[in-house]
Amino acid sequence: MTKHDTRMLETAIDAVLKAGNVLQSYYGRNYLIMYKDERFDGGSIVTEADIASEKKLVEVISASFPYHNICAEEGTIKSNGSSYTWYIDPLDGTSNFSRNIPLFGISIGLAENGKPILGVLYFPALDLLVHAEKGNGAFANGKRIHVSDRELKKSLYYSGGQYKGSLQIVKSVADGVGLVKIIDASSYEFAQIAMGDAELYILNNVPHDVAAGVVIVREAGGKITDYDGREWSFDSKKIVASNGVIHSDVIGLLKN
Repeated sequence: MTKHDTRMLETAIDAVLKAGNVLQSYYGRNYLIMYKDERFDGGSIVTEADIASEKKLVEVISASFPYHNICAEEGTIKSNGSSYTWYIDPLDGTSNFSRNIPLFGISIGLAENGKPILGVLYFPALDLLVHAEKGNGAFANGKRIHVSDRELKKSLYYSGGQYKGSLQIVKSVADGVGLVKIIDASSYEFAQIAMGDAELYILNNVPHDVAAGVVIVREAGGKITDYDGREWSFDSKKIVASNGVIHSDVIGLLKN
């Protein structure tokens, strides 16, 4: 790992901790809630906290890497022609945050030439920091983490909730696993798989939602593909994250 790589991780951790303080200053208090547009359901909201968190994250990252690209959920886009792009979700699980459910987080993923190389997730209400760098393993609050070895019938499947009036749960998969839960916080669901507490997450491929989680699950020993079992990329329409043990079984269920 080079000195430059070390500075990237240090910057990402500094950014999420500072943005976490911003989120905690809003959490449980009164703040403005806005709906993204009329096509979205009641869970598709943005708050003052989302915007304030994104501002802090961009400020910290840009101070250290002013020439890197940035793609953030609430509209901050910087295209500088760099080989490095930071993918930022300043408040993942906004619907949880707005209802005082502590399962929300901040997600920062860094890609080099379109390949994720670093991921940092922070859950301020839980004081949980999960991070990984390509080739260096995954860690939760400084301790090495690894995916579980549970088989399909004992697995926990995290499904997305309702989106534009449609439930995102895949019935064939739900019927084959041991548990199904809907939390609606991609960052937390990726972290759960990496820490060995869940085995499967299936969702639409949104770069700022998945960039950090891809690195973390892979470095914890898990597997990431698209719905057909092909190699995942930022251009994939869907993403399947698992402990690896059940991956081929899940792909089979999805194809059927």
